[in-house]
Amino acid sequence: MNRPLISLFAIGMLAAACAHEESAKTATPTKPEEAPPPKQAARPNPPPPEPVADSSHDKDDDAIYFDFDSSLVRDDARPVLQKIGRQVKNAGSALKVEGNCDELGTVEYNLALGEARARSAKEYLVHLGVPAKRITIASYGSQRPRYPGHDEEAHAKNRRDDLLIH
Repeated sequence: MNRPLISLFAIGMLAAACAHEESAKTATPTKPEEAPPPKQAARPNPPPPEPVADSSHDKDDDAIYFDFDSSLVRDDARPVLQKIGRQVKNAGSALKVEGNCDELGTVEYNLALGEARARSAKEYLVHLGVPAKRITIASYGSQRPRYPGHDEEAHAKNRRDDLLIH
């Protein structure tokens, strides 16, 4: 082969590699259904779908929120958990932590992620001194959205744990 043809071939390969690298940088994030499930396994018998939560349950002070595809307790959730923890300890009451997700991802994935979120909140509350036996958890995945809509704002508000003192 002659040198100009080899040079053109090398330049073409370099351009293709750069274009592939650039498209990989600008690609959309992986959807949850393509991501591996959270470390906790989904319950073998998920609860039946429940209706959308009623509109009387729209207070934000009884919920904590999570980042996309995460079960880590965020810094902005800590004061809420500390307040709820004090209330439960002082009143001797019980608490139910309900893990929820946005509509992205499969039913199984969202149930597992909701459970991981509820467990994270429970672990934090136990660390604060709330007896573990007073805290129950449940996962509803994406089956009980509090905020209607299919946009990022609704999704962000549905990535939550509801904290119900009883």
